[in-house]
Amino acid sequence: MNHDLVFIASGGRTGTTFFGKRLSGVIEDCWSEHEPDVLVLDRAKSLPRIRQFGLWHMVFGRLLGQSGLRPIGHRLMAGRIDEQTAIAQLRAQRATYHAGIPKSLVVESNGRFWMVAPVLNKAFPGSRLIGVVRDPRDWVESWVRHQPDRHTRGFMQWFPLGPLTPAQVGDARWAGRWPSLDQFGRLAWDWRCITGRLEEAQQTSPEKVRIYRFEDLFGHADEIIRQCVEFAAFDGKYPVSDLGGFTEKKANSSAGPRRDWRHWPSSDVLLLDQICGEQMREYGYGLETEWLAQLEEARAEVQSA
Repeated sequence: MNHDLVFIASGGRTGTTFFGKRLSGVIEDCWSEHEPDVLVLDRAKSLPRIRQFGLWHMVFGRLLGQSGLRPIGHRLMAGRIDEQTAIAQLRAQRATYHAGIPKSLVVESNGRFWMVAPVLNKAFPGSRLIGVVRDPRDWVESWVRHQPDRHTRGFMQWFPLGPLTPAQVGDARWAGRWPSLDQFGRLAWDWRCITGRLEEAQQTSPEKVRIYRFEDLFGHADEIIRQCVEFAAFDGKYPVSDLGGFTEKKANSSAGPRRDWRHWPSSDVLLLDQICGEQMREYGYGLETEWLAQLEEARAEVQSA
């Protein structure tokens, strides 16, 4: 069967898990799934995945850094493989999965698609990509609450490829400062890198890539939600049902108290602006009078020190 493919990409903490579960309920003849080749605690889900993708891909290859989307994306971004190699590996990795799906429209969300976003349309001609970005002030704090060990000493060093760093992707501006950045600064750089990668994909295939703000999709902006779903449904090729209340319930929300940016120390305010400022303003983030005043105060504090 020939399938129409839609990929949903972000850096996590943006509702892509929700979209991966929800779209098949509102789009006709649609199969949607979140990270179909990742092991989960639910055996009823994991055992069929192992049978479908194989024990090597699901377990042993992951432990060795040889299978899954992350090794392809990491090596591609670090210049260790070229585009053609990445494209071939992506096709081989998804061929059996796509072939076994009985629905015509396949929507797959995955927290690693952002790494290979610029080559997805080359790997799967005619496919579409939905990128989701979130205010970096909330995104960074969400990751800190959701995964407190992220970017702390030892985390990711357990993975064979280690963390993706500015030096590996040629970001000379931040490569030198990387060792001195704390968890907050490294997460801010992650946001910068992820967002830039989605933008690169959009520039490469502007008609096939759309980037949406998390705040619009989960903030009851009904027209934007409909635009996003219609784009996933190939603009009328697949009928869409009523979207009333589509994003009322958030999935996989971060636990723990939220640190509001209004109470951040000046050092964090300045660092986030240095790393993400230009990009975040392009999406309408950081334009609040209160944030701009806080930024000016932080700058004045540094100058007077």
